Amino acid sequence: GIDFDKLRADITMEQVLNLLGFEPSSRSGLQWHGPCPVHGSTSTTSGTFSVNLGTRRYYCHKCHSKGNQLELWAAITGLPIYAAVVDLCRTLGHDVPWIRRW
Repeated sequence: GIDFDKLRADITMEQVLNLLGFEPSSRSGLQWHGPCPVHGSTSTTSGTFSVNLGTRRYYCHKCHSKGNQLELWAAITGLPIYAAVVDLCRTLGHDVPWIRRW
């Protein structure tokens, strides 16, 4: 399996947002708002997508997608979480933290 806890600690929400080319329309400390990359909002002034960099959680008030940075990557790529995490690690050049039990 994959050590998801280690990945959530090692990969930041900001890294994932940068990969997606996310440009917030407003910022208030660690809270950012902007167009939703999940449902493909194109309005540069949209604030339906809310992300907190501190808690590494996001929520879209329109499509109701929510989760952490790993779940965001899965939602964007359309991959199941396991495959999405492997893809994200490869994209970032990050080693997959495999759990070995033998």
